[in-house]
Parts: sequence; C-alpha cells; structure tokens
Amino acid sequence: MKNKNWGKLLVIALVLCLVGAMGASVIQSNFGKVEITDVVIRTSAGEYTGYLFVPENATAEHPAPAIVTSHGYLNNREMQDLNYVELARRGYVVFAQDAYNHGNSGVLQDGVGSEVQHSTAGMVDAVEYLYTLDFVDQERIGVTGHSMGGGYSNATAAYYSNLEREALKNGATAEEAKALNKVAACLIVGNYPLALSAVEDQTGNSGYLCDLGIIAGQFDEFYTGMSGYYGYELLTSENTNKLVAVQTGVKLDGAAEEGKFYVNESNGYQLALYNPAEFHAMNHFSTVTVGHVVNFFEKTLGAPIPIVSTNQTWWIKEAFNFIGLIGFFGAIVPMAALMLKLPYFAPLKKEKTLVVPAFADKKEKGKYLRSNIISGLICSILLLPLLLIGYVALLNPLLPQDTTGGIAFWSVGCGLVAWIMLRVGNGKLKGRGAEFGYAFEKGTRRRTILLALSVVAAVFMLVFIADYVFMTDFRIWTLDIRVFDFSKMIVALKYLPFFAVFYVINSISVNRHCIEGWSERKQTLVAVGFNILAPTLFLLVTYVPVIFTKMTIFGGLPGMLVAIGALIPILVIPIVPMLGIAAYLSIKLQKLTGNIWLGGLVNALLITMITVANTSFSFPY
Repeated sequence: MKNKNWGKLLVIALVLCLVGAMGASVIQSNFGKVEITDVVIRTSAGEYTGYLFVPENATAEHPAPAIVTSHGYLNNREMQDLNYVELARRGYVVFAQDAYNHGNSGVLQDGVGSEVQHSTAGMVDAVEYLYTLDFVDQERIGVTGHSMGGGYSNATAAYYSNLEREALKNGATAEEAKALNKVAACLIVGNYPLALSAVEDQTGNSGYLCDLGIIAGQFDEFYTGMSGYYGYELLTSENTNKLVAVQTGVKLDGAAEEGKFYVNESNGYQLALYNPAEFHAMNHFSTVTVGHVVNFFEKTLGAPIPIVSTNQTWWIKEAFNFIGLIGFFGAIVPMAALMLKLPYFAPLKKEKTLVVPAFADKKEKGKYLRSNIISGLICSILLLPLLLIGYVALLNPLLPQDTTGGIAFWSVGCGLVAWIMLRVGNGKLKGRGAEFGYAFEKGTRRRTILLALSVVAAVFMLVFIADYVFMTDFRIWTLDIRVFDFSKMIVALKYLPFFAVFYVINSISVNRHCIEGWSERKQTLVAVGFNILAPTLFLLVTYVPVIFTKMTIFGGLPGMLVAIGALIPILVIPIVPMLGIAAYLSIKLQKLTGNIWLGGLVNALLITMITVANTSFSFPY
C-alpha cells in the first residue's frame, strides 16, 4: 500500500464520527427542546430499559399525551427512531422501550414476572411507568410497535380492555372501570390482530376499548402467516371486514377505505387502516409509514404541537448516523497503520504484500471467474438451510442468542466452501503459507492478536463516547453499531470461534483478488463484489418476484414456513454491507502487514461483537 498520511485520514474519520453523533443528537432532541433520559426500571420480571423523551411543553401544569414505541424481533429501541423523533417534536412524551430479551433489558425467565409482562415484553410496564409521571396526561396514553412490537401493542390493548370489562362485570362503576384502562390508542404496525377479527360478536361491543389503527405493507413478507391473506389484500380481506365490524359495528359493503376513521357509534372508539406499498422492514425506514403514525395519533390523542405529517426530520438524524457509521469503519485502517508505528507492533509492518500472478490466458481467467461465481452460488443456496439448522442446534443456555447461532453456522459453512474452492483452484495449501499469507513469522502471532484487539477496542470506544455524550449510535436502517456491557462481551467470546473460522478463511480468499497488474482500487472492488455475491443473490431471488406476483418467493408457503421465509431475508439485509466492509478491510489491512491475519481477526472480532450487541436472547446470560 502506498504511503499515506494516516494521521490525516484518522482525523477525518474521527470528525465524521463527531459530526454524525452531534448531528443525530441535535435532531433527536429537536434542537434541545426535548430532554432525553436513559431509563432503567426494576420490575418483577427483571431490569427493563428505554429512552424517555420529554418535550419542553410537557409539564405538571400542562401534561402532554404519551406514547410507548416498540421495536420488533431481534431489534432494539433505536430502531424506532423515526417514530420517537417525529412524535417528540410534536409534543408527545415518548418511551422507546427495549423489550425484554432485547437491547439493554433483561431476559425473561420461566416463572419470573407476570403473564402480561411476558406477553407484552414490558410494554405494560412502560404504560404503568408513564402513568406515574406528573407531566403525562393519564387519559391520553398510546402504544405502537412494529412487527413483534405490533404484537406487544395488540396484547397491551387487549390487556387493558379486559381489565375494564372485568371490572364492570364485578360491579365497578363505569368511571372506576374506565380508570383501570390506561391505553387510549393503539397502533399496530407490521402485524395484525387476528384474534380480534375472529371474535364472533360483530356488533362493536366486543372490540378493544381504545382507538385502534393498523399499518400493514402491501408486500409484507409476514402478513400471510399473520392473517391468512397477502398484504395487498388488507383492505379487501374477509378478516378486515370482520375486524371493522367487531371493533366498530360497521358492516362494510366492499373494501375498507385506507386512512378512514371508522367510528363505533356506541362507545366512540375509532379504527383506521393503512396499506403502504412497502416490505416488512421498510416500515421502520419510511416517510410514508411515519406519516401514518403521526396522523393516527394526532387524530386519536391530539398533537400538542400540530405539524403536518410530511414535515419530517428523522431521516436527517439517520443521515447523520450514517455519517458516523462511515467514520467508524473509516477509522479502522488508519488506526491500525498508526499502531504499527509503535515499537511493539512495528515488526508486523511489511512493505512487500501479497500479489497473485496475472492470468496467463483467457482459460485461467475463466477458471478464476467460475470458481468465485460457483462459490457464491453454493453459499447462497446453503444460506436458508444452514441458518435454520444453526438456529435450532446452536440455541441453548451456553449459546443464548436466537439468530446468532444460525448466522455463525452459515458462516462456518461458507468458510468451508471457500476453503474447498481454494484447494480446487490452487491445489494443496500446506507449505504455501507465505504465498497465501497465512504464515506467521517468528514472534508475530501474539503481536497480531493484540493489534487486532487494540484496533477493535479503539473503534468501539468511539461508539461508547457517542452513546455517553450524545445518546446516539452509528447506524443506517438495519445496520447498527451500538454499545454493550461486559456480559455481552462474554457471550461474544462464545460465538467468536464460529466467526473466526469464516473470516480468517475469507481473508485468504479475498486477498486472492490481489491480481498482479490490477490497481488497488480494482482489487478491492472485485473483492467486495464477490464477497457480497451470496447474500445479494439470495435477496434478489427473494424479492424480484414481487415485481410480477406482489409477493416474495416464499410468499405462498404454508404455516410457519411463511414466517421463516420472511425472517431470513430480513436477517440477510445487513449481512450484505458487512461482507462488503469485511472484504475492504481484509484487502487494506493485508497491504499493511503482508498477511491475512490482521484483517481476518479484526473482522471476526468486530462482526461478532456487532452481531451479539444487536439481537435477542432466549436464555439469561
């Protein structure tokens, strides 16, 4: 690698991190008009956390309506930034929860906590907490959530409606019973209240005792499993006709009207349905969906600061988060280069780097292309079965995370495929460590490991600083770099061997693209392209059919297979950029050291920790 001003490049990366964190903080606090607190609540089920957003208009003298927001399965509170930014700037108090088993909240255990805490993953705890705050209007509390969070919202509305009805049955006055129902509005996003639509009484007397809204994308991958219909049938399905009747008593003659508020004449509660042209994961990265969220709660709870729904700033926050994300990854190579100037690490620095001989002829070039394409195809085909096998086989008290085991198992499988393709294309690798870059020179093994640990620790310090000072992280859509506690580091060590197998072999494979005569840019671009081939092919096969059929390739599968076919592609989306970044880092770090180890170890440590910090747990850790 040509000599570069590594100090200058590191400063640029750090500035990007600072600008990203500061900008995101300014937007999410509405230029200082919203106070943000990281709340930890001790409950009978364990530790429960979330962000509390309190706009300056919310005071004890003038209480404001409040809304609980919830992420979906495998996510965390930050995934609801589009909603909490837009709702808080309109004057609502917002509690963005980390559901139990997710984020910084504790893991639910059998026999611990109440049934409702398990069914709502803490949302009822959040409602009860908001109810105690003197700057919250107790009669105007709403809940909303995406995907599984939509299920939590549904369960929360059902819970409080049942409390009110049970109290009436037991002789309470209407006022006393109403006081028990602390939810005034419920908006379900990316989910469907199938149990409510199945209620036989369609007179409007058996619906939820709150205003109800549903947002379901036309191409939602989960919708078939949730409702028995495709997403584009939301407004025309028999289930929706029944739902409108159960909730409001209105008998539809034809399709429901999107965005219309159907009113229950007997109790005044309303129902609204929204059907944006979106996939499931698009719901939490969409100006259309957040516009519906704003409109729904303005209609049902009243906005203290009415702002037209198309006036949105959350995407500016995401843009700043993305700038920080670029800075985060952009700091890795300069940090490594500068650390290599330290006396202890200096022996690892090599001017001579790996070079693969140029192609002798078209036949050799064709063999190179075929082997890489075949490797990508095989890994793409193996993605679904290996993820599922890993999910089942590698989920236990020792390996407690839901989907990390599946990703790890697929990674090992892809590593073995890459190793086989290396052998097929190059013959035996034994004794060729210098040629392929996996040989350690005497006295360098420990230094390489310590350098990898130092680089990863240094860049993660940037995340912790951003969180501590600005209460932001580095992210874009479903790719999130967030903080973690020491216990998650222990969990990461358990999964590290799986990821290390892949990323070390992957570093060897990636650096086989360092073809003699190619520029470093071309080497890097080709390496990135082939590294993301498998997940990209999988996503194309999954989603291209939507153009012709309005459903994914898995959309017509029965039962649980629909949910599996919906979940796996969503898991794969952030894998694409991560594999691209891994290829970039492998090439660049090899250019510094002349071997594959620093890149392989940095990627293994980095991506294991990112994965563990961002998903859900099924067992205490």
